[in-house]
Amino acid sequence: MIKIRQYSYFALYSETMTAVDLTAHLGIEPDETRVFRSKSAEHRIPRSHSWQITRHSTESIDEQIEHLIDRLTPHRPQLLSLLDRPDVEARMQVVRHYDDPDGVHGAPGGTAFADVHKWPRPLGWHLTTAVLEFLVATRAELDVDEYN
Repeated sequence: MIKIRQYSYFALYSETMTAVDLTAHLGIEPDETRVFRSKSAEHRIPRSHSWQITRHSTESIDEQIEHLIDRLTPHRPQLLSLLDRPDVEARMQVVRHYDDPDGVHGAPGGTAFADVHKWPRPLGWHLTTAVLEFLVATRAELDVDEYN
């Protein structure tokens, strides 16, 4: 059975606002921040700032995303206000690594249907209407990266 390591994060990106600026506006501390620099001398440095909340767990992707949205929901008015700016973008990112020795298995073959909920679901995931509504309201792109 394949072992999968997966995680999700919600990120804000801006070329003009730093992660400190984004944090001050939102009132929520990020789990990670990044500064993406241009590799070309003719481009501005830094190229972009990133503010992220992340979920690394053995939960399914849909559970990870719901957890992230639950964290963001109390800050939704500030988030929507920030995303009204043309220089701020949002993205829900899903990252999955297949055949990862540190990954988790799904339910083993022959598992009774009643016992399936006890096992991680690394392969299947879905987005609820509430999650889709949140992504649409924030104009967040959904980006799924899968690696073998």
